[in-house]
Amino acid sequence: MKMSSAVEQSLVVLVMLALQKDGLPVKSHVLSEHLEVSESYLKKTMRKLVVANLIKAIASKEGGFKLARNTNDITLLDVYEAIEGEDSFIHSTQLADRVFPAKTAVAEGTKEVLSIVYEAEKDFKKRLKRTSIADLLLFAKEGEEIVDWR
Repeated sequence: MKMSSAVEQSLVVLVMLALQKDGLPVKSHVLSEHLEVSESYLKKTMRKLVVANLIKAIASKEGGFKLARNTNDITLLDVYEAIEGEDSFIHSTQLADRVFPAKTAVAEGTKEVLSIVYEAEKDFKKRLKRTSIADLLLFAKEGEEIVDWR
């Protein structure tokens, strides 16, 4: 399994927005400066979060991005699926079918391996669903709960 850096960036952005003083919107260039990432790359990631209804894009002079939902209602699974998609990350290329002549044994072995990996994927997603952005905020140090990123 491979997870893009955009998932980590998205989690950090959501925590930043959750900690933003008075819930005011934060501009993408401010977020990209703090994250030390390209603003154009971050905007693509932010678009996925908007489409998934995790954040709102406010178009105005004072606009930017803010949370679309309560931090208790945004799970790590929501973020992962917004960025990586909801489809299974398990895909067989049937490489073993092309290499080994024992077709029945290969089919059974492939089925077993895919079953194990599929169960691991289900467990992975179940664990992500158990943790919310609010849970991540528990790690904010006292006195740093509210920040004005702008």
